[in-house]
Amino acid sequence: MADKQHALVIGANRGLGLELVKALQQRGLRVTGTTRKDSDALTATGAKVISGIDLEDDNSGKLLVEKLAGDKVDVLWCSAGYFFTGETFDVLNWEEQRKMYEICAIAPLRITQALVTGNLVCSGAKVILITSEGGSIGLRSFEEGGGHYGHHCSKAAENMMGRLMAFDLKPRGIAVQMQHPGFLRTEMTAHYAHFYDEFGAVPASEAVPKLIDCANALTLETTGRFIAPLGANGLGLGAKQLPAGFQPGDGIPW
Repeated sequence: MADKQHALVIGANRGLGLELVKALQQRGLRVTGTTRKDSDALTATGAKVISGIDLEDDNSGKLLVEKLAGDKVDVLWCSAGYFFTGETFDVLNWEEQRKMYEICAIAPLRITQALVTGNLVCSGAKVILITSEGGSIGLRSFEEGGGHYGHHCSKAAENMMGRLMAFDLKPRGIAVQMQHPGFLRTEMTAHYAHFYDEFGAVPASEAVPKLIDCANALTLETTGRFIAPLGANGLGLGAKQLPAGFQPGDGIPW
């Protein structure tokens, strides 16, 4: 058991995180999943579960290090996210914006920093940030319009954080990759269910194999990239801003 690669999935209780746990297990990895509250669905996978990890808590990284008890991590998947959909320019929600920044942009840095300085993510390890094309400034257009400030701005902040972290962790032998997982049919995107067919939304279980393949291909030479494992599929109107010949795994404009 100890010889198996160890994957740690942050935010594993449902949606994409839960499907990552299942798929990583199927590929022979030993998997640990974190959640804020107990999850029957996560427990049913047979993965090791670490509950009580509240990503809005400044001490979450330290607590996770303690609960891992020296169990080193080969691949860290930061898949937790939060998306409040009720914002327009005229109606802004500062509390929800702060929550999106905390969970999407600050928490992955907090968790990764604690694991690296705690010697649980070491040379040869990888850090995968599940972010969003919504954080790409280059893909925004007048056709798509504005709004959703907390979502877009927190994801842009996450992308910048991941890029900077890649610079800091490369000398330590740790590679970092930011992934847009595509337009997924999950609870988080249910508000946009009426766009599922038009923009090619797929179940998380269908997207996950391609995400894992891209993570497996990550090296120190390719660290710090923001990519689309599913290609233009799931980029919505943003796909119109892509260069010709855009392929799965290509870099998304910042």
